[in-house]
Formats: sequence, structure tokens, C-alpha cells
Amino acid sequence: MLVSPDLMVQLGPPPQEILDQQWLWKVLMIGFSGVLILQLIAVDVAGAMLTGLLLAFGWVMLKDGMCEMPKYALIYAVLCGLNFFFEILPLFSELNGRVTRRVELASPPSYVNGTRMTTYTLATQTSSFFAPSQGVAYNAESASLLLGPLCMGLGTYLAANAHNEMQRYMPMSMDDWDEPPLVSMPSGSDNRPSSSTMRSRERESREETGGREAYLHFTGTSHKLDGGSPKTS
Repeated sequence: MLVSPDLMVQLGPPPQEILDQQWLWKVLMIGFSGVLILQLIAVDVAGAMLTGLLLAFGWVMLKDGMCEMPKYALIYAVLCGLNFFFEILPLFSELNGRVTRRVELASPPSYVNGTRMTTYTLATQTSSFFAPSQGVAYNAESASLLLGPLCMGLGTYLAANAHNEMQRYMPMSMDDWDEPPLVSMPSGSDNRPSSSTMRSRERESREETGGREAYLHFTGTSHKLDGGSPKTS
């Protein structure tokens, strides 16, 4: 049976356990706002778009007394969990020092046999995670790399916990209702005689048939129909 998705979630405000964590959700929104500002300063366009999406998604769940929380908690937990996984790995590799690469012109262009040749150099520099000499954008990016996984982890915990709490208070579905036990009704196949009874009946039937078909020898005095003398067999 097809069931509407609106019937698969609890309607109305979430349980009190989730409402008690509303202040943590607001802290999460403040954290995402800070990450968004830092990513904009660092000119991280892709990261800013993703953070802005999660920020808007979170405010949608918090409005009207968190009434929209049952619909989107699981999706929000999955999104935050995936982003946490993909952001925590590069953070571990850059805590001991961030590697920056830039391409520099090694020498002015020259012409050899009518062909223009230009030499470039790839410069690699390892700097500390926070380096004031690298400028504002560098340090803003470092701060966003540190604050982003923290917010993603907190969002995963809050959304997953909200989903689990709502599953506990969700009314039983139709599949969970207690059904009365089925009463086995006797069918025609259950009334069949056993094999031993059938064999005994067949044996009795053969004995009766054999008795009717057997010839009986007459031992009395025989008489002719024309009135002749009797003859003893």
C-alpha cells in the first residue's frame, strides 16, 4: 500500500527533549554564519555556497517552534555528516603546516627559431596554520578550515539525535499493529483418512468382492426339470 510521505513523520512540534536543545541549534547557526563570513573573506566561493545552504536549511527547521524539524532532520544529519568527513581529512594534513603553491615567471619570453618560449616556476611554500605575514585571506581560510568541521560535527549530532527522538515518539504504523492470531480452519484435505485406514478399507473391499465371485459347490441331491430320477452328485 502506498503511503504519503507526510504521514510517515510526526506532525506538529517535536518532543520536549528536542526543544530543550534549541539553544544548541542557535549556537550552530551562529557558527555557520561565522564560517560563511570567513569563507567569503578567503574567496572560497564553493565552500561559501555549501555553508550558506546548510545555514538556510537550519533556519527553516528552527522556525515556527521547530515544526519543520521532523521532515528534514535526517537529511540534515546526512549532509552535515558527509561534509564533516570531507573537511576533517584535509584539516589533519594541514595542522602541521599549510602548503601553498604559486606559479611564477622564471624568465622573460624568448624566441627560438620563430617559436616563443616562456619558462615558469612552480613555487611551493610551507607556512604555519596561522601566519600573520600571509595576509587576511590566508588566516581567514585557516580559521574556516578549523571552525567548519566543528560546526559540521555539531550539526550531525543534533540532527541525528532529533531524528532518533522523533522516531521514539512516532505513532505506530499500520504494520506494527497487533493482529489477532489466525485461526486454522479445517479444510477438505485435513479430513482425508490416513494411509493405514485406506489400506484396511481396500483389503476389506477385496475380500468382499472375492467372496461374491467365488463358486460354491452344491452337495445336495440334484433333480432334473423333466421329472427324471434324482442324481446324487
